[in-house]
Amino acid sequence: MSLFYQESELIKPVSDYFRNKGYKVRYEIRIGFCRADIVAFKDDKTTAVELKLRDWKKAIIQAKNYQLGSNFVYLAIPLSRAYNILRKAEHYLKKEGIGLLIVNEKTFDVRKYINAKRSKKQIGDISFETINKGMFKVSKYKFL
Repeated sequence: MSLFYQESELIKPVSDYFRNKGYKVRYEIRIGFCRADIVAFKDDKTTAVELKLRDWKKAIIQAKNYQLGSNFVYLAIPLSRAYNILRKAEHYLKKEGIGLLIVNEKTFDVRKYINAKRSKKQIGDISFETINKGMFKVSKYKFL
């Protein structure tokens, strides 16, 4: 089994997962005070993804921040780290509506383990068009 040593190694399998489902994918998009590693767009739906190898508590804080500007939010983690996170945080992820994607280190397959719920905390929208035009800005209450 080949282990992931950097979060950037998760980018390709997770991006491919969304592209295969018809999403357009962009990287390092600022949402609030953080940058989502991946933001996937399909129709009017926006999905933000935080990639993590360790420090899942920080990942949850970042994911909650992404719920302010995205319809759905996922954490993506390697299979080798899944047991620890699920044992300690599965209930909390479900309660907060944060989904979980698990990446197999051997096959690079991505499986959805927890479905994300539509964010009830959303105060703004990120659109594919504004990202591509460089018009995405943060105002006091909205993402323009």
